[in-house]
Amino acid sequence: MKKLAVILMLLVLAVCSVFPACAETGTERLTDAQLISYYKDAVFVGDSITAGLLVYVREKQEKDPHFFEGVKFLTAQSYLLYTASRRNLLSGKANLRYRGQEMPLCAVLKQLKPTKALILLGVNDYIGEEIEKGIGYDERILDLAAEFCPDTEIIFQSLTPVTASFCRKKDYRTMWDHYNEALQEMCQRRGAGYIDIATRLKDEKGYLNKDYSNDGKYHLNDDGLKLWIDALMDYAQAQYELGLWTPEG
Repeated sequence: MKKLAVILMLLVLAVCSVFPACAETGTERLTDAQLISYYKDAVFVGDSITAGLLVYVREKQEKDPHFFEGVKFLTAQSYLLYTASRRNLLSGKANLRYRGQEMPLCAVLKQLKPTKALILLGVNDYIGEEIEKGIGYDERILDLAAEFCPDTEIIFQSLTPVTASFCRKKDYRTMWDHYNEALQEMCQRRGAGYIDIATRLKDEKGYLNKDYSNDGKYHLNDDGLKLWIDALMDYAQAQYELGLWTPEG
């Protein structure tokens, strides 16, 4: 039943990615404050891409302290999906730091016990070139989460698209798209959450729209980060429309 609900949710999200005005489905559109509350006590896990989202959220919180209030971020420059999938620390690799100490992801989640962990990793692994191996890392994260933090919902986020200029020597666009498709299928099979942040960031040729990039590769500027936030909001709305979540109050 849970897997069926996840599949239905993904169908709703696919429609919303093309037709963002989900209010037309006949279900009321929740307020931004209500949608944000879906992520209360959640933690975002990632590399420098997610660190960009952290900066964006903190800047918004200077004007509105309730903007994604209570959300935590676990990021490290050049952090690997492979590293996140390990039970123990890896020497010579970027690791997460929590309370001044380097710790593996599973150990940090065990201490934090977040309601949700939203993961966006794989860019530094060039995971699009080794899709099967990457999906194995994702599944290992799910296995470790079931052991260390069984009450935490794991939600994977798609890799961001890449710019056309970044693909001049190699077709990363196609490889990353194939990885995202495999990741979505795995999430359906394992009953994990999946958020497609990539689709709304693409241009008509399927590359990252240059207007949303701050480095000409795959990192996002404020306009791109705003669309990422929109994807999070639409995901929360889809959960509500499927009856899987109701905001408090």
